[in-house]
Parts: sequence; structure tokens; C-alpha cells
Amino acid sequence: MISEFPLLVFTVLTGIAAGAYVGAALFPKKAKDARPWLFPLVALILIGVGGIAAMGHLGRPAMMLNVLNNPTSSLTMEGATAGLLAVVAIVDLALAASKKQANRAVRIVGAVVGIACMCVVTSAYVTSYGNPAWTAATTWPLFFLGDLAAGIAFWMTFADMPNKPLATVVAVVALLFGIVLIWQAVTFSGLGLGFGWLVFGAVMAIAAAVGAYATASTKLWNTAAKVVFVLAVIALIASRYGFYLVSII
Repeated sequence: MISEFPLLVFTVLTGIAAGAYVGAALFPKKAKDARPWLFPLVALILIGVGGIAAMGHLGRPAMMLNVLNNPTSSLTMEGATAGLLAVVAIVDLALAASKKQANRAVRIVGAVVGIACMCVVTSAYVTSYGNPAWTAATTWPLFFLGDLAAGIAFWMTFADMPNKPLATVVAVVALLFGIVLIWQAVTFSGLGLGFGWLVFGAVMAIAAAVGAYATASTKLWNTAAKVVFVLAVIALIASRYGFYLVSII
């Protein structure tokens, strides 16, 4: 088990929620949704579990006070943006439950906050100048494309069926993510043990891209969308595990 495992859980779960809000904002449901509250509820759970996992990285609860005393630290900024995304999810959940329909404006705000969250999380590693692996050129596209691929694929499981533009976007983003993972694997090949994980992640990302492209015209959208989501999440987890594993110094 890598020492950064709590951060892996945090970045994966909050990344999926952030990316999903981007998908929800770009591709709102046009058909009537019987359970509009389900998406924000699951997103909120992802953010909450991710936040709890992040606390585990501190070692003991008392360390949280030190983090709060430094508002410019990466952990504080990550917690703040993730917390803000959770607030948006709560508002989204409350409105969806009371109005029986999703609020487009709230989901657009969620997309903006989600992108900000992805920027803050990625910046924390790009600015880790003591670790050359983390500051490599692959870090920005690695984190962004991974979050978007898994997040928008997650939204696919809630979206209208079928939705060819949405499936096409997932296919393109997942393919780009796979290419970046190959690039990262080559770049990091001499730095540690993460090479195999990165290659495996690339295979899963490309499989998700192929699945999403095929899903665009299938009559089995519901099942196919879930398969694409699972593949994208596996690719995301593998990429983060390889990232942390190869970055241990």
C-alpha cells in the first residue's frame, strides 16, 4: 500500500464528482427525470468520502489545525474547493428534491467550481518542486483528462438515452487520456515502479473510448454507459496509483 493512498482516494472521488458536474452542465437532461436528486446525492457522497480520506493523510486529527492555520497551503486550498463543490451539491440536491427537477444554473456553477477544484488539486503536484516526477509536463493533462473522462462517463449513466454528442465527448476525452498515459509511462519509465500501472491505465482508457464510441448508437445505452464508466474509473485509479508509486522519493 502506498503512503499516498488517502490522497489517491481523495483525488479520484472528488475528481469524478467535479468532472461529472462538467458533464451535467454541458449535457443537461431533456427528458423528464424521475429521480433528479440522485445525481447530486451520489456526487455529495463521493466528495464526502474523498474528504474523509484526505484527512487520513494527515496522520492524526490534531494536524488538521495546522492545515487550517495556513490558508495558502495546498491541503487547505484543496479542502476549500472540495468543500465548495459539496455545498453546490447540497444546494443541487435540495432544489432537485423540492422542485422535482434539476436546476441548470446550479449545475453550471458546479461545473465552474469543479474545474476550479481540478486546477487546485493539480497545482498542488505541479508546484512540488522537490519531486521532478510530479512537475513533469504530463501532470496537468493527466489529472484533468482523467477526472473529465471518469466524471463525464459517470454523468452518462444519468443522462438521456441515447445521447450521441455526450458519448462522443467521452470517447474523445478518454482517448486523449489514454494517449497522455502512454506519454507519461514513457516519461516515467526510468523513475520507479509505476510503469505497468500507467500502461494498464492507458489500455483501460482506450477501451473506455472505444466503448463510448460504440455506445453512441447502441440500443443498450444503459448497460453500455455503466461499462464505459467502470473502464474510465479503472483507468483513473491506475493512473493515480502509478503516479504516486513512481513519484516516491
